[in-house]
Amino acid sequence: MNPFKKSILALAAMSAIAMVPAHATGMIAGATFPEQIVQELTAVEQYATQAQQLQAQFQQVYNQALSLESLPTQMWPNVSGNLQQLINLIGSAQGLTYATQNTAAGVQQQYGVNGQSYQANLSQWNGNLTSQIQQALNQYGLQASGFQTQQQALNQVENASQSAAGRMQVLQAGNQISGMLVNQLQGLQQTMMTNGQVEMNAIGADNAAKLQQNQINQQFLDGSTGAGFY
Repeated sequence: MNPFKKSILALAAMSAIAMVPAHATGMIAGATFPEQIVQELTAVEQYATQAQQLQAQFQQVYNQALSLESLPTQMWPNVSGNLQQLINLIGSAQGLTYATQNTAAGVQQQYGVNGQSYQANLSQWNGNLTSQIQQALNQYGLQASGFQTQQQALNQVENASQSAAGRMQVLQAGNQISGMLVNQLQGLQQTMMTNGQVEMNAIGADNAAKLQQNQINQQFLDGSTGAGFY
């Protein structure tokens, strides 16, 4: 078992103990902060794995197209399917960072950890991802402005498929973007893991302090009851 998965399991175990109510702005409304943190860490791991699989598929088709010096029409369905998965994955990853920012804001408000830096890093990650995608699209003659929404992106991909040159441009862009997304998601994974541990430690420490105080209060009440009042 890899260290990241072990860490997630450890955080999951903590979440079963630290049942702290969260705002209904995370991935699942009504989840506790620890549950949301674990859900978000699990999601980013899954997205990173999906990105690696997609990149391998893009690279395989790209190598075939290079050997043929073009992208045959019969190969296009594989490419378009991978492109749709890539576009959806980018949208999911960006949505995850927004959910994680909400969780971080709630933890910061309640426990005073991470501050604005973590939320700023997540926002910057989104900005960097968008910028790198735009650069890749422009490099291969594709209009970045036409990829502002998932539907617009899919429409432009479909339009490009009408010519051999367009198909090759989209394949090249998809291959580059998928490789870039792997690196970006692996970096995001590490950032979320580090900050998730900080958040869990703060929640655990707060719960331990409250439990200790409750025990002290109970001992005081038990002593008072035993002594009686005259």
